[in-house]
Amino acid sequence: MFVVFRTDANPRIGTGHLMRCLALADALAERGAHCLFLCRGAGLGRTAARIAAAGHDLYPVPEAAAAAADEIAHSAWLPHGQSRDAELCRGILQRQPPVDWLVVDHYALAAPWQTALRPAAGRILVIDDLADRRHDCDLLVDQNFHPAAPQRYAGLLPAAAGTLTGPRHALLRPEFARLRQAALARRLAAGAGPAARLLVLFGGADAADLTGRTVDLLARQAFAGPVDVVVGPLYPGAQALGRRLAALPGGTLHVNPGNVAELMAAADLAIGSPGGTSWERCALGLPTVAIAAAANQEAMARTLAEAGAHAYLGRHESLADADFAAAVAFLASNAGARRHMAEVAGGLADGRGAERIARRLLAPAVAVRPASGDDAARLFSWRNDPRVRRRSFDPAPLVWDDHRAWIERTLADPARVLLVGTAAGEPAGCVRFDLTGEAARVSLYLDPERLGQGLAVPLLDAAAAWLAAARPEVRTLVAEVRSGNAASTAAFLGAGYAADHAVYLKHLGAPESP
Repeated sequence: MFVVFRTDANPRIGTGHLMRCLALADALAERGAHCLFLCRGAGLGRTAARIAAAGHDLYPVPEAAAAAADEIAHSAWLPHGQSRDAELCRGILQRQPPVDWLVVDHYALAAPWQTALRPAAGRILVIDDLADRRHDCDLLVDQNFHPAAPQRYAGLLPAAAGTLTGPRHALLRPEFARLRQAALARRLAAGAGPAARLLVLFGGADAADLTGRTVDLLARQAFAGPVDVVVGPLYPGAQALGRRLAALPGGTLHVNPGNVAELMAAADLAIGSPGGTSWERCALGLPTVAIAAAANQEAMARTLAEAGAHAYLGRHESLADADFAAAVAFLASNAGARRHMAEVAGGLADGRGAERIARRLLAPAVAVRPASGDDAARLFSWRNDPRVRRRSFDPAPLVWDDHRAWIERTLADPARVLLVGTAAGEPAGCVRFDLTGEAARVSLYLDPERLGQGLAVPLLDAAAAWLAAARPEVRTLVAEVRSGNAASTAAFLGAGYAADHAVYLKHLGAPESP
């Protein structure tokens, strides 16, 4: 599989978009994919070496003359505009092998760019978290924590586009998942003492130099413990910061380190900004004092604070040093608050988002068609297999005559849709929708011989796209999963469904005979 990424990294944009794309590219490459990055040469700097070190190809997008600003909020991130960028990227891809997936992670690119690249790509994945512009994509990932996250993109995506939302899909490097269990266990078992080790990390660029401000504040507080101060490859003042650290005897400067996960796992309290590092901190349950460096960080920062996952102090421009110092002092001294924050944050992300999305992109393409009477025998065989029955709400064996009559009633019922999925031209599974107004209850089962082949999620996606086109009045899909059916739970979560409520049963037994 050939996957192309279009993203940028420079002092204005920062490195967060590039780093989450690299996490996904690494997960794809581990499974045999070939990845190519298209990035503007201006400002890329040392991050080019990071792409090469990961074993991926990089093709710089040439610089072009500035154009009139596009009508999107972050158009200044791409001075030559979407149209010219699309021309440049098309020219590059014409000289490449066929592209299976084009991944776009850029606030200055939207539907016009994506539509222009359609002829050059099999499918398009957009990574976004602003929900402020239209996209022409097959799949959208928003890894951030928002109430009613899928509804944010209503009217901004094609009807057939799939969505994966929430920190479950946060694109992190594998070391965060590897270190997660030990880091969480240590934080939740911590005693009543003060924070022994701090971590200061404000992203890859930190144009506002919140790192320096924090170092000065900790020096004035005479913080006695170790302080790991991390700056990225685009941070402009590393030498000056090293001199400022002389006033903080426990401070150690790390410039673009390769062991950020280890530093986070060792820390008791972090000070940083919201963004991609929020999910790194959550995966490890790291309590945090958060300060927004940009307007696009504020909404997520507030949502995480309301959930109890970090302490948010607002935008840096309006934050008084006294309030900043008080918040750091409070959390550094309050083990109970840190423990509660670790528990909440650790429940939001598990560090396996890149792995999940990589599996999704590598899954075989599935098509669906309406079932017919000729499918009765095939569906009977699949549904009657013990491996399928044990996962069903009604595990009783089917009777052929009853099943054939059910098929006839189902095909004649306008409130019921029965679809058969095919992969590589061969029947693979079945999806049923029971329609009630704007809602549809969904159920599925696979050909038992194809269990474990990663077909459930693409089958659910294809069925949802078919329903969106054929029955546009349906706005909500509802799925019920039998307790203990981990495979179906994973399939629905992977297809963008979100848990809404739980049902608990208590069986009291048969009544006694009189």
